[in-house]
Amino acid sequence: MLSLRERWSHQTYLRIKYGAAYRPNISCHEKNTIQGGIKISKIAIIEFLKKCIDYADSSIKRKEERGDDSEVISEWNAYRNYTQYALEEIEKGDLDHWFVRDNLKAEMEIDMDELDHASRSTWLSAAASPRPLALVSTRSGDRENLAPITSISVVSNTPPLVVMSLSQTRDGKKRDTYLNLKENGECELQFLAANHKSATDADLAGKPIDGSEWELLDSEGPIHPLAVVVMKCRLIEDNPLPEGAVARLLTLRVEKMLVPSYLPPEDGLSILCQHGMDRLTPSPQDWGHIATHHRS
Repeated sequence: MLSLRERWSHQTYLRIKYGAAYRPNISCHEKNTIQGGIKISKIAIIEFLKKCIDYADSSIKRKEERGDDSEVISEWNAYRNYTQYALEEIEKGDLDHWFVRDNLKAEMEIDMDELDHASRSTWLSAAASPRPLALVSTRSGDRENLAPITSISVVSNTPPLVVMSLSQTRDGKKRDTYLNLKENGECELQFLAANHKSATDADLAGKPIDGSEWELLDSEGPIHPLAVVVMKCRLIEDNPLPEGAVARLLTLRVEKMLVPSYLPPEDGLSILCQHGMDRLTPSPQDWGHIATHHRS
């Protein structure tokens, strides 16, 4: 019987080959994984298939050394060769047309005031996406607070200003991040490396608890060990949003930054982002176009 890893490899190949026509009979967990995998780049698929081949080679070697049943080894060899063939087809470009995605077109108008809160949030999050996720660290006395926030944007380079929107809790209370900022006016915006550990930590930091969110993570703070860049900020302004919005709009001045090197990266940093409502994902690396006309 093939392991979950092996079935994923086989199903990934079938998904590439047959596209939307392929509907495997799999569990919800596997289905979510594969649906997310449809969006990964050709490069990522190539790397994945190479790892599957390496894994198969190691497994075949172990089985031969143990003297396992020849029929089982033969099935493994067939799986390995099948994956190798898929890899070669993709690398040669024979299957490039399978990676072409149909572009969606804006053609239906919806009235935002007629939507419920959940639908409105989903559409806005899908459109203004992806957004960098920052773990915002604040403190009150000896207590450290940590909150994952994506409603953040750089609005000025000189002076270096960032705006951040902070809403209330579901029961109408002001969030600890807001209260701490109002108390001492300091925070750190910690942008994490784009990997699974960062995503799970960001998810955990959003869990409501009585103590410090750092207690849920494998770190004591105040800087997360997977932070790629950290903005040390000071609160400048606190303003209400119009039309009865419960969120507050905070203006922060970036006083200092912790960075990986002295030279700033022109291509940006690979950091954890939020894409859509709740999906945490790397920053876009599939393809890029360098905009130059604004400099002329």
